[in-house]
Amino acid sequence: MVPIPVSISVSVTSPYEYQGLNDDPWSCSVSGAIANVFGLGSQVRVRRNIDNFAIYTVADVRYQDPVNRVRMGSAARQRVGTPNVFSATLHTALATKLMSDTQAKNAGEFVERIADAPHHHGLAVLAPHGGVIEVKTDLQARWVMDALPNADVSCWICSGWTSEGGAHARWHVASTEIHPASFPGLATIADRGFAYAVAFHGMNAAGVRIGGSAPDELKEMLRQAIQSAVGGYSVELAADDDPNGGTSPDNIVNWITAGGGGGVHIEQGPLIRSKYWFAVAQAVADVFRGLV
Repeated sequence: MVPIPVSISVSVTSPYEYQGLNDDPWSCSVSGAIANVFGLGSQVRVRRNIDNFAIYTVADVRYQDPVNRVRMGSAARQRVGTPNVFSATLHTALATKLMSDTQAKNAGEFVERIADAPHHHGLAVLAPHGGVIEVKTDLQARWVMDALPNADVSCWICSGWTSEGGAHARWHVASTEIHPASFPGLATIADRGFAYAVAFHGMNAAGVRIGGSAPDELKEMLRQAIQSAVGGYSVELAADDDPNGGTSPDNIVNWITAGGGGGVHIEQGPLIRSKYWFAVAQAVADVFRGLV
């Protein structure tokens, strides 16, 4: 699905200290006028020029600001190639043209995919950081969907590419920040209340970590299945204090489930995603085959 095109000319400047944005590379504040289009918590594409643009989350609204004012800290401005204030245009986070993955890759774009039926309530398979943001995670989500062809399963994927590298810096939106208002496909399933959800992610550390709000018994079943698939590589349940543990109620994999208690957040190191991505995906599909 694609959103309606939006283009707003803005002036990007520094935040006030009290806003807490000075050291935040991922967020911005907007004026009250802009918030009528890009509301609090939503994602927005900030384009400084044809080569420098990135997605930010609207973390604050300053109703007293001039109508075209956007504020972000220096770390956030560096993501579009400058520590200085600048003029820019705001756009929807996603591409506004229908395109295949090949077309999106060639264009260095960010696209959304949804496979769903209105009666589905069983399992939501998610890959918010596909393409080359977190490599192979979108392929894993599709693999699970295809491996369970007649099951009560829906699939949501976002994939981003760049021609020069740096897709993570340009397109990554934290799992705790993803807002359905910015993703029309996601909006169609956001209030469904799935029994389970599983999200595929990539991390820099080696091995696999399994977290989320789902019962420990389910996560242990998945851990054992994935361990069998990857041999001697480390597969662990995420510790309570693990920053990659995915236990926040704001994490998409949790809030998309009924009562927030059915989410499984799977983090995978580079080698696992390169060599065993399909084996991990098949192991996940095998576990959920008897549940949905």
